[in-house]
Amino acid sequence: MSADKNSIEITIPLMQGGTNLHFQNIAYQVRHQKEDKLLLKNISGTFRTGRLTAVLGPSGAGKSTLLNVLSGFKTQGVSGNIIVNNEIIDRQRYRQLVAYTAQDVTLLPNITLRENLHYAADLKLATNVPLAHKVEIVNGVIALLGLQKCAHNQSQVLSGGEKKRLSIGLELVSNPAIMFFDEPTSGLDSVSSFQVISYMKDLARQGRCVISVIHQPSSELLELFDDIYVVVDGRCMYQGSLDELIPTFAEAGFHCPPYYNRADFVLKIASQYDSKCAEVEKLMVKSEKSVSASMNLGIQREYDSTEFLVEGRGPQYPISWWNQFTTLIRRTTLGTVRNPQLMGLRFFGHILFGFTIGFVFHNVGDDASKVLSNISLLIAFLMFITFANAMTVILTFPLEMAVFVREHKSNYYSVSAYYFSKLVADFPWMLSGVTAFQLIMYFLSGQLYETDRVLMFWGICALFGWLAQVYGLIAGCLFPIEVSPFIVPASIIPALLFSGFFIRYNELLDFFKPLTLVSYFRYGFEGLVQATYGHNRTEVGCGEIFCYYRKTSKILEALHMEPNRYWTDVLGLSIWIAFLHIVLYLSLRLRLRWNR
Repeated sequence: MSADKNSIEITIPLMQGGTNLHFQNIAYQVRHQKEDKLLLKNISGTFRTGRLTAVLGPSGAGKSTLLNVLSGFKTQGVSGNIIVNNEIIDRQRYRQLVAYTAQDVTLLPNITLRENLHYAADLKLATNVPLAHKVEIVNGVIALLGLQKCAHNQSQVLSGGEKKRLSIGLELVSNPAIMFFDEPTSGLDSVSSFQVISYMKDLARQGRCVISVIHQPSSELLELFDDIYVVVDGRCMYQGSLDELIPTFAEAGFHCPPYYNRADFVLKIASQYDSKCAEVEKLMVKSEKSVSASMNLGIQREYDSTEFLVEGRGPQYPISWWNQFTTLIRRTTLGTVRNPQLMGLRFFGHILFGFTIGFVFHNVGDDASKVLSNISLLIAFLMFITFANAMTVILTFPLEMAVFVREHKSNYYSVSAYYFSKLVADFPWMLSGVTAFQLIMYFLSGQLYETDRVLMFWGICALFGWLAQVYGLIAGCLFPIEVSPFIVPASIIPALLFSGFFIRYNELLDFFKPLTLVSYFRYGFEGLVQATYGHNRTEVGCGEIFCYYRKTSKILEALHMEPNRYWTDVLGLSIWIAFLHIVLYLSLRLRLRWNR
């Protein structure tokens, strides 16, 4: 494969004869402040293979909305037909043909450019595509987009233009027949903008249907486009070639001054749109008739159905669930290992705090005169495990959520594959940190050295760390990063109050007593107390003449705890963990629903 960008072609064949996209009477309605608002008003049009089309229009005209709908990213409240090569196809087939690059594409920060492309190839190409072929495709995409110099740089250090081109490359690895871009030049300088649009023109020349929303392009940039599609108030004002743009507007009475940027001229007319203006309305009606006429020529039969992108029966994803799962585990693990802050908090932070708390509570575990201090140690232990494991994922998961939404909508993988891969990939890091913290603290604080007791103590800690991590994932999924660090501590306080440490169970008002049954801190705290003082332990060492809490039955009685409830506490925590896993899965589904 040649390194010359003008001669490179991705080797997966496109549809013979190219791919022409027609859309008929697309309407999109949303509910806003208890009122229905129509954003797209029975808009129609045609995008042809081998041609680069610019979608122009003033702010709020419906440009990005149109692309979201045509790409299949927006499906609720949509009616109309999408026709590919004179055929209405189902949603599964359509999503395999289409690639959509949003205005701001979120990337995983610790994965290199080349690795991003390789993972995209693993997820979007069929299993029977050999590894050597995938490598060839990735090399071709890198060369085509001029990314050789930064191929081994992590995403977080790429420039704006390099990130834009990488976002194009992520979709290009599957060689889509139809490509949508939403303002790909936003935030770029004139040179980078020209490069990005030039690459897009090359993609169109290779036989693709390429459509891009463009905001106030310069005259030089506009010349790169073949066709123009002007959107105003959810309707089509003009569709046709760039060369016919000014003559068409002149026929309607709008004359462009000499040497005036044609895009600025069109936007000026479009921004003055008023249905009461006879000239503008005449231009709109003429354009809509022209679009309908051109579609009737290109489409051999009419489609009366208003169901948008009907559900199909074929496979939705190019690879199996298991391959999606294993690929995502590899990527998540790599990103975690390369995140020094996250690794530091998850492992070295546990070790540091383990030594700190261990020395502060040195040898209080087997001293009956220090039982109250040891009880305080147990609740502090749970609080640290909760915040250390919940807060670490809160700081990273919201960013990953944006990647998840984009990739799932782009047909990379299923929700369940991502869900299980996230749980499995993160679990060893959580468990290693909690284990290191527990062992250091356990022995420094002088707890009883019995293997079964150590394992019981560890079991509660591991379950609580698991619970805290899933809790943090839920918060990171549902709330933005500005809010979630407050939501988690605030929502944990009620469960902490009913743990049995701050106020004993029998001292609560009857109204509050049932809340102890749903407090996960109650099960964690009681489980640690049972592991420390229960399980047939009768006495605690005493270095003084008299120790009131020498008998362990006195300790359990003082805390209003029944003996031999360890496995009940394990069951309580297990039920909470299972419940939170269900909530997490539903949260991922809800997050996708918000973006439909």
